[in-house]
Amino acid sequence: MKEKLLTLMNEETYIPVNLEGLQNGLGVDASILTPVLEELKREFVIRETKRHKFGLLKHFNLHLGKIDIKDKGFGFIRSEEFLDEFFVPKLLVGDAMDNDLVLFSITDENTSFGKKEATVVEVVKRALTQVIGKIVIKKNKNRFVADDVKCDILFEVLDFGISVPGDVVIFKIIEVVNSAYVRGKIIEVIGNINDVGIDIKSVAYKYGFVSEFPSNVLDQVKKLSIDINEERKTRKMIAGNIITIDGEDAKDLDDAVSIERLANGNYKLGVYIADVSYYVNLGSPLDEEAYQRGTSVYLADRVIPMLPHKLSNDLCSLNPEENKLVIACEMEINHEGHVVSHDIFPGIIRTVYRMTYTNVNHILEDDDALVKNNYQSIVSMLYEMRDLALILRTMRNKRGALDFDIPESKIIVDEAGCPIDVILRTRGVGEKLIEEFMLIANETVAETITHLGLPFIYRIHDEPNMLKLQKFTLATKALGYQFHVKKGKVHSRNLQTLLSDIKEEDKGLSMLLLRMMAKAKYSEKNIGHYGLASSCYTHFTSPIRRYPDLIVHRLLRTYLFHNHVDGNTQDKMSAFIVKAASWSSQKERDAIDCEYEVNDMKKAEFMEQHIGEVYEATISSVTNFGIFATLPNTVEGFIHITDLPGYFVFDDARMSLTSKDIQYRMGQKINIRVKKASKELRQVDFEIIRRPSYGKHQSNRSKQKGRS
Repeated sequence: MKEKLLTLMNEETYIPVNLEGLQNGLGVDASILTPVLEELKREFVIRETKRHKFGLLKHFNLHLGKIDIKDKGFGFIRSEEFLDEFFVPKLLVGDAMDNDLVLFSITDENTSFGKKEATVVEVVKRALTQVIGKIVIKKNKNRFVADDVKCDILFEVLDFGISVPGDVVIFKIIEVVNSAYVRGKIIEVIGNINDVGIDIKSVAYKYGFVSEFPSNVLDQVKKLSIDINEERKTRKMIAGNIITIDGEDAKDLDDAVSIERLANGNYKLGVYIADVSYYVNLGSPLDEEAYQRGTSVYLADRVIPMLPHKLSNDLCSLNPEENKLVIACEMEINHEGHVVSHDIFPGIIRTVYRMTYTNVNHILEDDDALVKNNYQSIVSMLYEMRDLALILRTMRNKRGALDFDIPESKIIVDEAGCPIDVILRTRGVGEKLIEEFMLIANETVAETITHLGLPFIYRIHDEPNMLKLQKFTLATKALGYQFHVKKGKVHSRNLQTLLSDIKEEDKGLSMLLLRMMAKAKYSEKNIGHYGLASSCYTHFTSPIRRYPDLIVHRLLRTYLFHNHVDGNTQDKMSAFIVKAASWSSQKERDAIDCEYEVNDMKKAEFMEQHIGEVYEATISSVTNFGIFATLPNTVEGFIHITDLPGYFVFDDARMSLTSKDIQYRMGQKINIRVKKASKELRQVDFEIIRRPSYGKHQSNRSKQKGRS
């Protein structure tokens, strides 16, 4: 009914009508139509007028977007409906606050910013319901000050609770007087400003991630049985050289692998995943807490886990020389990388080694004799794994899978939590090998359930937005690349070819393309995974740290192991999956934003120690208000247009700033000096100390020493 209603309203000839008009148009009773209308109103898909006529938001010049309010009170609205953002004058912001989801109308006015004007009609969802900050003394009175110095809001505290000056606290907003004035109360004390790591803890709290678990969850964990002998009666004991491969600092080892060469020349790949669903029962306090968290969060020097350490690091972790419960996915794979047969079943394994990426890379990349001698019983197996991983990667490349190869950094902190270095993460053969094995296991599991036609949770990735891709096409042409979008579609193989052709100095194009891609998410509907060029994909391999993987394990247990596929079971599973997919996608987004904010904060704190120092940087983005440039260690800084010599004109199509004799564009190498850095603002400012040649890339190498 929802689809029929939206199809009707999307017709070009549709004019908003009342309930009776919709009944006549669709031939249905009001009792069926009314609940659907109410749901679409709650979802802000349709609008009802004062005269009770219904139409899509666009019929009333209404659109949904997120507002970014600047220091001077004006703002910009971004909407998924449009490629460009809209300018909102201060007088038209209303009571909207920064990052609120709003309904807005578009005026016909063009502004000095080169953008159309919009006005906020209604706040749909407040981004800010709670604020992290400190209690300070001002004019002999206790005051609340937000940690985010960009949060230019006056906070009236109605109740300080037990907080005292020096406390880091949570302020709950009770009433929004206007966009710059709110009333509320202190609801929780997080810690003291002098506590080690309080800065990261505060950011995590902001996104709803806390390290501590409720008492009822801890009580349940204490009662969990660690005696798995009973399971031996119903599970297969899987023998052989089974190993885990993770980073040195990993403690939650949730995947193990083995390989065997078969008589027909094919490979038998075993992927064994910790059976978390055995310990975490649906609806239990432990499960409800894991659901709320959605994911583990990795922040500089700490992990905020989805499950208590007793589970993540002990009971479920596939530690060496210990019998562990797993769900196994064993696959026979041919030389084209296709899975010709497979088996998914509950098992028990005993890993022989806890391998690290470093040691695997020493063996497979460096041919290190000492390391090979230490692990001589599995060396030949590792070479087989390398060969199979190459076959799988070749298969995926032929399909058109995308590899953006975006540099990632690791922030090194001391015991006090202060950053002492920012280094590049490397992805060697070991990392890529495990990535390929997990990808093929995820696909195999997804295809198994899909072929059965049962409710399932998928990992999906939609096709890119064509309007955004057309803008990206202009940027590629400006840098001399041939790339075309034909008939409103582009196959991932075309993007793959472009990514492989991008020169080192133009790597900013990869990041630009990544920003223009749709976000991968979880869904009950299988639309495929565009980035992986996969028609069917899920997340099965990390149930210790991702809730959707735990759902997949439960579905495998229900459908395959217990054969519960009746209609009632399917209805229950289907309803839960719809809700869980949406929530898990949101929590994943929260975790990513939290990690980005902590990284920005720590990078800025690190650069506070290097103000005045000179580096070579690469221009990563050009806007009408300045240039973003990135150091080799991924630290990004901003150069405001007012700090550039002369008068510059911005070319949006070519993403460049040009003056009479200088041009700055993405990919150029420039020498910069660190002008300032602010941990509180989470930002770094650069200044250019040497002009590049007009329209040319700089080829000189980085002079940065002692720091990657």
